[in-house]
Amino acid sequence: MSVDNLLKALDDEYKGYSFYFASSDFGQPFTNLLEIKANHINVLIFHLNSLNAPVPPNPYSFNAPANLEIAITTALQNEQASIELYNTLSVNESDPQVLDTFYRLQADSYNNHIPALQNSLSSLQNSKILEQLNQGKALLDETSVMVNKLKDGSLSQGELEGFLGKLNYGLIGGAIMGAFGVIIANELLNKDKE
Repeated sequence: MSVDNLLKALDDEYKGYSFYFASSDFGQPFTNLLEIKANHINVLIFHLNSLNAPVPPNPYSFNAPANLEIAITTALQNEQASIELYNTLSVNESDPQVLDTFYRLQADSYNNHIPALQNSLSSLQNSKILEQLNQGKALLDETSVMVNKLKDGSLSQGELEGFLGKLNYGLIGGAIMGAFGVIIANELLNKDKE
């Protein structure tokens, strides 16, 4: 079974290498994983050569993923599939050296590749949250300027329309619109008292 199992493992490692190559412009962790996949391929080729089995070329070529988040989530799915493949191959393998290689490659995915990718995904998500908070702060600062202009009567319709056009009419847009409504109602009530 060794040759068939090694060829299936090599095909999976070729696929992983090619995907990491296509994603390498994103930098870490892909550039590091690319090197590791090359080492995995070399180990499998060593086993195939020791069995005098032909080594097929890498048939895979991928386009770069559209963005970093897609690259990371796809890589995580691929690594999980690799772990499952090595589970299947290990059950069908009787050569202790090949079996040891399968265990090491599987452990590499589980203990190193997946955690590195998960850390990258967490960092990416944290930076997105920070960016959203910064955008929210800028919007609140601009809201303060608009409120002051509204209070002193210098807010033009064009400025108000431009400001409202920037809002995402989700939760924050609704809150700001509600605040404007309260301010306008308050201004009208104060004018009526005069």
